[in-house]
Amino acid sequence: MDRIKRIISYYRYRSPVTLLWHHGLLFGVAAIVLITARATFAPSVPLLWPLLIWYVIFSLHFLLVRSLTANDQWADERADKVRRHAYDFQHVKDIYIKPTTFETPTGPSVDDDKPEKPVD
Repeated sequence: MDRIKRIISYYRYRSPVTLLWHHGLLFGVAAIVLITARATFAPSVPLLWPLLIWYVIFSLHFLLVRSLTANDQWADERADKVRRHAYDFQHVKDIYIKPTTFETPTGPSVDDDKPEKPVD
């Protein structure tokens, strides 16, 4: 029981990214052990559900860490990266020149030009 308390106190003061790396490393080692066990001496060892459940938990952990570590600097760097890697430069230029205002258009609608259907 003392060993578990020491492990908990060790991880309590670590950064979230360190915890994520250790979680990923533990997931990888456990997956290798399960796959090796199934391939060599225990063909009845379940693989799908334990690995799938652990992968979902690890993915949620990753998303939590990524969302908690996002800040304005990260957002600016990400926006600059998207602009640098934009392949449709004319589209990006159009957005800068004429941004979308999401207002309803005024004037004649497109349906006004269509003839009415004859009544049978």
